[in-house]
Amino acid sequence: MDLQVTLLQISNKLNESELSSLKFLRRDLGKKKLEGVRSATDLFSLLLERQEISGENVDYLIQLLGSINRHDLVAEVADYKTKCIGSTGAPGTQERDSLDYAFDVICDNVGRDWKMLVRRLGVSDVTIDRIVGANPNNMREQLYRCLRSWKDNMGERANMENLLQALLNCKMKLVRDKVLEKQSSGHS
Repeated sequence: MDLQVTLLQISNKLNESELSSLKFLRRDLGKKKLEGVRSATDLFSLLLERQEISGENVDYLIQLLGSINRHDLVAEVADYKTKCIGSTGAPGTQERDSLDYAFDVICDNVGRDWKMLVRRLGVSDVTIDRIVGANPNNMREQLYRCLRSWKDNMGERANMENLLQALLNCKMKLVRDKVLEKQSSGHS
């Protein structure tokens, strides 16, 4: 099942009062944007646009629905998560694990030029600014969250080959070599 279908089903099950509660929880979106929200699908579209939820990351949606005590809808999203996100397991799982190990190496070894790397990977400046704002004094966490955002948004296109090429393009050959070394040593 597609995330859009799941969001539409959830939207149809929310009443006006629950939508108002969700809008209240997201006052940080701004009054003007919230005035334009007429349905839950409008709100979900905003969250997708801001990359707070994605096809591979629905944790924030679960948190929001739990906040308004719609545990039946939380169960639906959790079901989507296990079927669609958790079951992508077979071929891509090892690649995804390798990326997680690579992210740790990159976070440990990339310094001030980390924004250049994540831009090269295609992470938007809006996303970078949002992540920096959420973690103002922790450069390692900023870089890690940007890499996770890239991985979540790119899906199957987020692979080791693209990551290593971006490191090379940013003249971070030493970091690339450390990632390859970690990968060949079995992630130990």
